[in-house]
Amino acid sequence: MPRKREKELQKLRGVGEILAARFVAAGLDTFAKVAAAGTTGLAQIRGVNPRLIPAIISQAESLAEGAKGDRRQKVEELKKSAALLKKRLQDMPLQLKERFQAELTGTAGRKVEKQLLKTLASLEKVERKLGNRVKKTGKGLVRAEERLITLADASFKDVGRGLKKARKSLRKVFA
Repeated sequence: MPRKREKELQKLRGVGEILAARFVAAGLDTFAKVAAAGTTGLAQIRGVNPRLIPAIISQAESLAEGAKGDRRQKVEELKKSAALLKKRLQDMPLQLKERFQAELTGTAGRKVEKQLLKTLASLEKVERKLGNRVKKTGKGLVRAEERLITLADASFKDVGRGLKKARKSLRKVFA
């Protein structure tokens, strides 16, 4: 992991491999931490050119703000995706009733209803923790969406299985 952080810090003009390694060793492993260290903090690190310190700080500040903006945008996209998935799950009972009216009355119908409720509960749990794991959440929502899309023309028996697989995809987000 330190290598990745060092590579990230090398995006700053005036910071090479060695200086990036020294930043990480000093605990300045993100752009925000480099910007927060200020002139005095960076001046204490061996090898930093004093004339480049203001430029390094300003670059670090702008890159830190850019990272926050990207994350916020991704979280907003995930919220929209989760809302669409929730809408699809909430509309599913009507679709199932139209397609499989006879099968819904027995124990199989109750099992499908139970799977649907569990899947909705898992989705709500994912929505509550949306900002924590952005990448993992995105993957889980995409997998769950794919599972639900395939249920549009599936048999009644496959609907229960598909819901279970969609729920499993969602559970992996917060597991």
